[in-house]
Amino acid sequence: MLRLGLVLILFLSLVAFLGFARASSAHTRPVVHSCGLTDRQFLTVYDLQLQAVGMYGTDYMNGDAKAQDAISAAKEAAVAVKSSAPFDPTLQTVKHLAPPMFLEFGRAVKLRSAGKDASPAMYRAYSLSARVRDVLTEAEPKLKALGCDVSDVL
Repeated sequence: MLRLGLVLILFLSLVAFLGFARASSAHTRPVVHSCGLTDRQFLTVYDLQLQAVGMYGTDYMNGDAKAQDAISAAKEAAVAVKSSAPFDPTLQTVKHLAPPMFLEFGRAVKLRSAGKDASPAMYRAYSLSARVRDVLTEAEPKLKALGCDVSDVL
C-alpha cells in the first residue's frame, strides 16, 4: 500500500511539473531588442570598464601595477556598470552579470596578492565573463541591425 501511494505521489508530481513547464513555455515571447541612447551609453561604459580592468590586470600580472590598483579598477567598473540603465533586455542581462564578474576578478587579485589560492574567484569571474559573451554573441546580429555594435565588447 505504501509503495502504491509513493508511486501515485511521484506520478502526480511529474504530471504537475510537466503541466507547469508547458504552461510557462507557452507564454514565452521573443526578445525585443532596442538600441536607444541608454543602450549605446551602456555599451560605451561597459567597453571602457572592460579596458580599464584589463589594463590594470595585465599591469598587475606584469609587475607594473599594485594589486590595489587592479582591485580599485574592478570595484569602479562594477559601480559604473551598475549605475548604467540600458533598456535592451540583453544589455540588462549584461548589466546584471558584469558587476559580480568585475568584483570576482578583484577578489582574485586580492587573494593572489596575499599569497592565497585565487583560482575559485578567477573561475567565477571567467564563468560570468563567458555567460556575458554568450548572451552578447546571441544578440549581436539583432543589436547590430538596430545600430548597437557589440563586437568591441566581445
